Amino acid sequence: MARRMSGIMEPYGRCRTVADDHSAVSTGERGSFTTDWAVHKEYLETPGLFVLLSGDRSAGIAVVPKRGARSPADVERLKAILDRNLKRR
Repeated sequence: MARRMSGIMEPYGRCRTVADDHSAVSTGERGSFTTDWAVHKEYLETPGLFVLLSGDRSAGIAVVPKRGARSPADVERLKAILDRNLKRR
């Protein structure tokens, strides 16, 4: 699923995502959007991505590539934010 999603997201261009305990704000070449953590129920982690999943009956998915992090510590900070706000799958 994560591999499929990364291919789907590629046409949207490069994005920058900033996360805190309230939301994630993504700004890209073709738009910007804010996602409140309440929209997502859980997340899963792959070696290269965090995949945020909506509720059981919803098909909402967000993908956050790790390659955009400046350091491994940034990936760990994001993981800590996700752990505080979502269930890990």
